[in-house]
Amino acid sequence: MEIRRSISADRRIPTLDGWRGIAVLLVMVSHFEAGYFFRHNWGGTVLNTGQHGVQIFFVLSGYLITANLLQEERIHLGHFYVRRFFRLMPAAWAYLLVLGLLTVFTQMKAIGHDVWACLFFYRNYVKETLSNTCTEHFWSLSLEEQFYLAWPPILALIGRKRAGFAAAAAAMGIAVYRFFFFGNAHNMFAFQHTEFRADGLLVGCLLALVLREEPVRAWFVRSGRVVFLLCLAPLAWDVYRYAANGRMTLNESIVLALMIGSTSLNPRALPGRVLEWDHLKALGIMSYSIYLWQGLFLRANWGLYGPILLAVSFMLSWRFLEQPGIQLGRKLIAKRGGQEAPAKTIPVAS
Repeated sequence: MEIRRSISADRRIPTLDGWRGIAVLLVMVSHFEAGYFFRHNWGGTVLNTGQHGVQIFFVLSGYLITANLLQEERIHLGHFYVRRFFRLMPAAWAYLLVLGLLTVFTQMKAIGHDVWACLFFYRNYVKETLSNTCTEHFWSLSLEEQFYLAWPPILALIGRKRAGFAAAAAAMGIAVYRFFFFGNAHNMFAFQHTEFRADGLLVGCLLALVLREEPVRAWFVRSGRVVFLLCLAPLAWDVYRYAANGRMTLNESIVLALMIGSTSLNPRALPGRVLEWDHLKALGIMSYSIYLWQGLFLRANWGLYGPILLAVSFMLSWRFLEQPGIQLGRKLIAKRGGQEAPAKTIPVAS
């Protein structure tokens, strides 16, 4: 019941919560396999689904951030960053604090100098070592934070149309760079770098921008079911190819964007109804806390207690950190709303 109330209050799109649920399940499958069954015993990377889950998160983030900003007549950057800070930082800082306590009071060296990379959002440029694996998943959070710092001011300053062209050009540029300068990205951890992966976020931005056009929305409503079905084969091909060569593609981001657009505008079609399954939506609503805490507890050294500790930690995190943080951010914005000087608001260029 509490989850349903939060959906209504946040005006959430239920199908997108389903996509979040799928994304976090893909991440957990990959990490559970690596932590408990050791991937090399399974003959390759058949269950290495985590990167595809992260790609869904990237496309969703780009789409939702842009769509929410475009709902405002005037983009208020201060309000945006207050919302983001109180949405993300309480749970993330609590996770880092727990790692610090484990490092100080137990024999588990869960965190070290990598704490600075997590706090200042450059963890995606720090290579994984035996001593920093508990924060390895902060690479994607860091990349998203870098996106939050760059994209809203760009959108506000140059306007929707020019921002759309800029996002398309940047996404294609990243894809070309990745193709010609790929090297051995996994050995170098280059696959975590912004210049290798930000195209997923940018494709999500483009989806939000094009869906502002009524003819495009009408086309998705009219053809969404067919679009979803046609996307299944190329998505399966991208997943198969990634298992073979470890290369994420711009094509996968585009396919995911088309599928997300088609399901969000056709929620009564079969894919939309599946995505709105209550348990999947619940996972999606708590996906941020799940993603944070699985980095600590989906490990073989916890044994059978790992999944139990993960469930307890993410539910407590969602209830006592995420939700209060979101509410506090809203209260601060509401309190300052009547006192905010107009000069601090940046109008959206046409």
